[in-house]
Amino acid sequence: MNRGRGAVLAGVAALAVVAGTVLGQAGQGGGAPPGLASAESAGPRGLAAARELLAARGVAVVRRGPGDPLLPGAGTVLLAAPGAPIPAAEVKALIEEAAGGATVLVALGPAPQPALLDALGLALAPSLEPRTARGLAPHRLLGDLSLPGRAASLEVLRPGPLPVSGAPGWGSAVSAPAGRGEVLVLSGPEPLENGHLLEGDAVSLIVRLGALGPVVIDERFLSAESPQPPPTRHALALLGAQLLLAGLTLALALGRRLGAVRPPAPAEVGQTTRDYLTSLAALYRRAGAEAELAALAWAALRRRLERRAGIPARLSDADAARRLPAGDPARALALARGAAALAGGGAGVLLRVTRAAADAEALLGAGGHGPRRHREPAPGRPPR
Repeated sequence: MNRGRGAVLAGVAALAVVAGTVLGQAGQGGGAPPGLASAESAGPRGLAAARELLAARGVAVVRRGPGDPLLPGAGTVLLAAPGAPIPAAEVKALIEEAAGGATVLVALGPAPQPALLDALGLALAPSLEPRTARGLAPHRLLGDLSLPGRAASLEVLRPGPLPVSGAPGWGSAVSAPAGRGEVLVLSGPEPLENGHLLEGDAVSLIVRLGALGPVVIDERFLSAESPQPPPTRHALALLGAQLLLAGLTLALALGRRLGAVRPPAPAEVGQTTRDYLTSLAALYRRAGAEAELAALAWAALRRRLERRAGIPARLSDADAARRLPAGDPARALALARGAAALAGGGAGVLLRVTRAAADAEALLGAGGHGPRRHREPAPGRPPR
């Protein structure tokens, strides 16, 4: 009884704290509405996480509002989920900005954009169903990335624009050249939003946009509708239901159990892990797949360096080593060792490359304490 009463009191106290927090947030107001793709919005559809990631990489991020001038030398101009149609005159200005050397990225939102699509020779088949987009053509930003998206499809109506991401029969992103730059149109804003930034290679896309130069987040065409007050009562009811469910789960967990715990099943006698790995290595050698697997393992390491250290995967291994922080010779040595093993090929290349990749990744997580030492296999014996 005492245990059950304590669980009920704890649930009531937690509900009171949460209710006070929600009411306090409702009274404060301020900030960008959570439903808009604003650089100040921390909601699932906002761009605050992308802005913070760019700022952490030392990239200048500028918000452009109504009446603000253009930013000379901008590397990327970003329009995410515009809630109002972009006028034809502004579409022309954006294309001229791209012709000057910028990459103008427009991620379509709920509002139709007839002027933009007509100017670029595109058509949109809308859909909100989630879908994953992959590269369709060589492209410096999207060619090798897997990105979250929606099933809305961009169709090219005249020569010039090129689908660069999506799937056969479905275009998620189209690149339209414009002078010294390009206009890149996405069928949805998912790769840029807070709620999807950790899906697929969305972080790599943000890093690559920042590598182009200063980023302008154009918020002139966000929805002009006044934000609705937060649904405080609905939120409290939902939180109360969640706490009630948690209390019931706790009561069931603390209740009396009927019957004995079933004993674990006896372990089956079979091959050891070493036997399995030895046979797998022999199979790879007979199939001649060591070189291909080594290349895939090294590409995976370069992708992890791009996500965790901000070093673009399209750089060569030598350039990537030069991008490492100063005073970190151990990680640079691991990269050089892996690159040399991959270039040399031969028997055991997979083992040498994966060891170098493991050393580089361990140093990336531990701050660099020197590579692990490995014992080379004796002649005629398979690697361990």
